[in-house]
Amino acid sequence: MTHEVAWRQAREQLHDVGSTDILVGIPTFNDAKTVEHVVKTAVEGVSRSFPHASVVVVNADAGSQDGTPEAIKQAVGEAIPTVSVQHLAGGMTANPFTLHRLSETGVPGREQAFQAVFTIAAELGSKACVILDANVRSIRAEWMELLLQPVLEKKADLVAPLYCRPRYEGSLTNSVVYPLSRALYGKQLRWQTGGGYGFSGELAGVYLAKDLWGGEAARPWIDSWLATVAVAEGCDVWQASLGAKIQDSKQSGGELAVVLAQTVGAVFHFMEVYQDVWESVGASTPVPMTGPAYEPSTETMPMNIERMIHGFRQGVRDLLPIWEIILSPETLAGVLALGLVEEEEFHFPVSLWVQTVYDCAVAFRAKVLHREHLLKSLAPLYLGRTASFVLETRDGRPEDVEDAVETLCGTFESMKPYLIERWRFQ
Repeated sequence: MTHEVAWRQAREQLHDVGSTDILVGIPTFNDAKTVEHVVKTAVEGVSRSFPHASVVVVNADAGSQDGTPEAIKQAVGEAIPTVSVQHLAGGMTANPFTLHRLSETGVPGREQAFQAVFTIAAELGSKACVILDANVRSIRAEWMELLLQPVLEKKADLVAPLYCRPRYEGSLTNSVVYPLSRALYGKQLRWQTGGGYGFSGELAGVYLAKDLWGGEAARPWIDSWLATVAVAEGCDVWQASLGAKIQDSKQSGGELAVVLAQTVGAVFHFMEVYQDVWESVGASTPVPMTGPAYEPSTETMPMNIERMIHGFRQGVRDLLPIWEIILSPETLAGVLALGLVEEEEFHFPVSLWVQTVYDCAVAFRAKVLHREHLLKSLAPLYLGRTASFVLETRDGRPEDVEDAVETLCGTFESMKPYLIERWRFQ
């Protein structure tokens, strides 16, 4: 089947559906082993919590070869309409059913699946949309109420997931993405990504109207920028406490420098886009929460402190010429002093880390050197800060980790004038 035919058949399916209250979107790529459980659980949850709502299931598939679309249709059954569409990488044009361009790898991106689901939601006039990863084994029927009820009954635009995660999991989010985004946009949204989201039909339209889908920031970190755009555009943002997330992973961890460059680069990119928004934002405020009270996990994951400190010291030896360009003299002096500290006494001060991130953001904007090189040079600094964080909290309670993250967030906020002053005079 050509992709022109696939899109044409999808349009025919939409004609048969007409309109719907709730759209359940399932992006997939060879997920036959797990998707049936996800779909059945989602349908059960929607039917239980919203028995009078009209529902449609939309499968945005990236060309599965294991029968994933067929498994979804079988799991849904005949009572609820199912729309299937195959997408290719490259983004959608003004015509929502035009051919995508194939990526260099031949594997379509996650952003195209989201874009397809949002387009169909707009086409159907959906009041609320939930998008679920097809490989989340821990999904429960209660998730549907938690993710959709604020949209349908409280006029929320985005309901982001909040998971109970093992200690130190998501350290890049906790040390950069969350505290920096919170300081910038003033919302205490944890920026924990993946699994499941709730969206209003209006927010789906906002996303589609933004010229973001083909950009560099969209591809590696779409989950983060969906939250960033919602917050920066002044939408009503909530969080849903969903408990633990158990998810099959199809990706290796990847090289740290590459992952960090993609992740932090997306945040820095939107700092440029939304400069007029974040410069005027003061102290952060909590976002409404649905679901049980959040409790830190007692589970932990191993962290190789010696290796992290070695990586930091290697950066001190190898990256000094780059750090001299991107860091202020004061910041650089503080970083270099850490290279002489023994492991058992190693401590990367919170204020120094915040100043480091802010210096990098300013250098990114000023384009003082190739942006990829700049971002990758942050990796040893991140390793040093992470090692220090683990040393400070590893013998304490799970709550101590949360308290340390909160302290970091507060420091990002209190030092924001430093960022603004340097940002404006570049």
